[in-house]
Amino acid sequence: MNFTVANFNVENLILPGIRYYDRLLCTQEEYDAKANWIARTLNRIRPDIVGIQEVWSEEALHDIIGRCPHFAEGANVCAPGASREDNVVGHLAKRPRLGLVSKFPISNAEAIASFPKSVSLTIPLRIDGGHVVPVPVGILQFQRPVLKAQVLVQNTKITVFVAHLKSKGPMIAEGEDGDDPFQFALGQARATFVRSAEAAALRHLILSEMALTKTPVIVLGDMNDTPESASTQIVCGQAPSPNSNHQEKASLWDVVLYSTFRIASQRSSHIFTHIFNGERDILDHILVSEEFYSRNRHRIGTVVRHAVLNDHLRDELDTPKPPGASDHGIPYAEISLLSTEPDTKA
Repeated sequence: MNFTVANFNVENLILPGIRYYDRLLCTQEEYDAKANWIARTLNRIRPDIVGIQEVWSEEALHDIIGRCPHFAEGANVCAPGASREDNVVGHLAKRPRLGLVSKFPISNAEAIASFPKSVSLTIPLRIDGGHVVPVPVGILQFQRPVLKAQVLVQNTKITVFVAHLKSKGPMIAEGEDGDDPFQFALGQARATFVRSAEAAALRHLILSEMALTKTPVIVLGDMNDTPESASTQIVCGQAPSPNSNHQEKASLWDVVLYSTFRIASQRSSHIFTHIFNGERDILDHILVSEEFYSRNRHRIGTVVRHAVLNDHLRDELDTPKPPGASDHGIPYAEISLLSTEPDTKA
């Protein structure tokens, strides 16, 4: 059988009348435009599993699924921490959450806010004289908690992570002038620190799931950086060296992730998921474990197609987007699942 996975940053999905950040989604008309656009987009992609970023309201996510013909027969929806009880105080929403929608059963869904204890970000900084000074980095949690869940596809249990790492937007401290180029540079450095720390913590979560197990893993994420960036490569892990022996290669293959953009049999020069200041980038990713890698002879499936729906994005700021449209494109990948599940760790 074939199934399709997607990643979708919907850009601030929130019910009308509830304040988020310092803004307010004012009218029912604006909410309906966004809900209908997301529903139409999902109907175009027709995903079986989709990870969703910037969910302020689980109620709104359920509403969208009800508007989408593709999910007319129902879908399983989870967005831990995004219920009205958990995420709204009065008329103020606390923070954006992550969601997962699946035609297949979902179990053990959880939001992970704190970094694993295995993550030590202390920097062994070498100074004059060759001395090494340990410099602690006090980043201990994800700004947007990672969603982890089990999805049962036919008889295959897949661990799915949904993530949204820190953006490249500068983190300007109180009292600083964000228009000042020196302080802007500091803000960018802080954002890079946070995104890299979150990437390392996400990598540790993934490793705890993948190492020495047969469980296939799919990561659906707005990594806020390109496939070649350091933070994205941290999440994917180190590929084996061609000079390594088979045992060394096998141990790394066991825990490395592969971008569906890189391994798909069909590619396009029009694949991009974000436009900023005229620059087209791939910030949204689908990563899979070796169980879905075509070169793995023990695979249980193969990525056969990768595409991006991005015709709503605009190069020019004065060119309006469709009402309710997101500022991200939506990558999606088709996976052909084999009928049998061989031992992938033999």
